[in-house]
Amino acid sequence: MIINMQVVIMNKKEVSEIIYKKLDVKRFEAYHFIDLLIEVIVENLSKGKKVVISNFGTFKIIQREKKRVINPNNKQAMIIPEKKIVKFIPSKNLKRIIK
Repeated sequence: MIINMQVVIMNKKEVSEIIYKKLDVKRFEAYHFIDLLIEVIVENLSKGKKVVISNFGTFKIIQREKKRVINPNNKQAMIIPEKKIVKFIPSKNLKRIIK
């Protein structure tokens, strides 16, 4: 686990350890649960569906339009093409908790 500027970065193994201890399940089951959760989220997003997890937030795909920018190194204009990105919108409950 890396803590940097109040950001905690956890990998799947570390998260699965917490689940394993809190739910009293086998380590591989906790790790498998995380894999399944990610798989369900990715599968639904790839189909264009939004994923709402109550009291946590919403994941959805949005289309970012192309935009014209100036390269600060050589001052040349560039066009960044449009692309799809994943957007996360925290729930009201999550916002209240982290406030």
